Amino acid sequence: MKHVMGLLMLLLSAGASVGQETDSATWDAELVDPAGGADLILPLPCGGGMAFQRVAVPVDVADPIDDRPFRMGQSQESTGFSDYLTPAFLRGAFYTQEGSYYYIARYEMNVAQYRALTGACDAPFTRKDRFAQGDLSWFEAVNLTRLMTEWILQNAADSLPAQGTRKGFVRLPTEVEWEYATRGGAKVDPTLFPGRRFFEDGALSDYAHFQAAGQGRGKLRPVGLRAPNPVGLFDVYGNAEELMLEPFRLNAVGRQHGQAGGVVTRGGSIDTTPENIYSAQRREYPMFNPRSGMAQSGSFFGLRPVIGAHIVTDADYDAIRNGWLARVETGETSESAEPLTALAALLEEEIDPRRKQALSDLQLSFRLAREAAETSTRQAAKSTLISGAAFVETLVEDARAIQQLDLQLRALRDQARVAVGTPQHPQLMVAFRNTLERLGQLREGQATYLLSYRAALETLTNDVEGATLDTAYQTLSQDLIEAEQVPFLEMLRQFWRDLEAYREQPDMSQQDLLALAVR
Repeated sequence: MKHVMGLLMLLLSAGASVGQETDSATWDAELVDPAGGADLILPLPCGGGMAFQRVAVPVDVADPIDDRPFRMGQSQESTGFSDYLTPAFLRGAFYTQEGSYYYIARYEMNVAQYRALTGACDAPFTRKDRFAQGDLSWFEAVNLTRLMTEWILQNAADSLPAQGTRKGFVRLPTEVEWEYATRGGAKVDPTLFPGRRFFEDGALSDYAHFQAAGQGRGKLRPVGLRAPNPVGLFDVYGNAEELMLEPFRLNAVGRQHGQAGGVVTRGGSIDTTPENIYSAQRREYPMFNPRSGMAQSGSFFGLRPVIGAHIVTDADYDAIRNGWLARVETGETSESAEPLTALAALLEEEIDPRRKQALSDLQLSFRLAREAAETSTRQAAKSTLISGAAFVETLVEDARAIQQLDLQLRALRDQARVAVGTPQHPQLMVAFRNTLERLGQLREGQATYLLSYRAALETLTNDVEGATLDTAYQTLSQDLIEAEQVPFLEMLRQFWRDLEAYREQPDMSQQDLLALAVR
């Protein structure tokens, strides 16, 4: 019944109450931005508002076709059919000279914001309205974003972000937008971005409401009570499970499956167990409930909108078209084209001797260019392999030094405790502080080398074809054998083993990555 009444309110509000400003006092901050400091606040009816965070997506803004690649998902096979690793690409709707960006709501939509958009403004707004709004269907969520955009365009159009003639609008997030922002985007340590969760230190209860004692007894909680993620978003894990724009698709071992399914929610809910809350988590529900004959709603179905914009305008048309044509001319297509095969086919069909000779010359040029490119790629792969082996060597040495200094630090601490009140105590304390400082420096250096180590693994995994990489490794190994560089050869072999392990689990945590390097 509650679902039916909510839908009725949405339909009624579309024609009247939401299209008009309601005389009402401005809301308390805890209903709009309880943590304070939001990047953008859009107005709502009834004197309300909704807070948004700006998510940077570094791209070459001069190239309208450029976007940012990253990998969604995780490497666990138990849920691989749903959330296995897959390539993803993202570009924000808005940009500056520094790069593109988009906006995503800082909190899940709360009861106050739902009331404002459905015209339920007669009763006072109180702190009880800070609870996350649930009981939504996908259709209601889409309609709420429509109502919000229409009201703002009619009452406060200048508050919406714009890029030239492209005006922003509110909609549900895509899964790529949601996961990139949840993982921390460009603000998170790159070594943590691929991880299962966006944090390495602390407990899940620091960031999320989920199914556990003291976590709300299976009822949605007020938004913004837990700590935010690196982008400044609250409750991306737990509380309400957030509806996505596109339908569910299986993961066909690294790519989207061809069949479109039901409704997708992300992030888990107050009813989700801790082991099932992570950045790549996805869940599918039917779009309609066959028992009620109505659109499927859920007690914990919530909403976190984004601000997008359309892409092609008269002003941008030429730049987009020219950028696309430039990609085609340089061979940067999404499909693996084989120009030599196409040229060979043309040569067979050509009967004009002069054109045949021209095509033959072009074929030779292609072959020479390909050989040069392959040689350059092999050299780059060899350089990255050398760097990776050097990082392994440094990480192993630093791990040993850290272990030794840690033992020294504990010994100095014990000696200083025993020597309290003696002439030796000040000297021991100086030695303790110096050792502690040195230990801190080594750990900072270790974190830097670990970042470079992951970057080398990422480059070889994503940017170098298997056959080219194998050739580079075999050639480099032979070079080291002939040069009698046996110790470094062992480090290279260890890095190669690490690379094979990393391919299987590229989303491993920072601790697991360090353990891999120093094993």
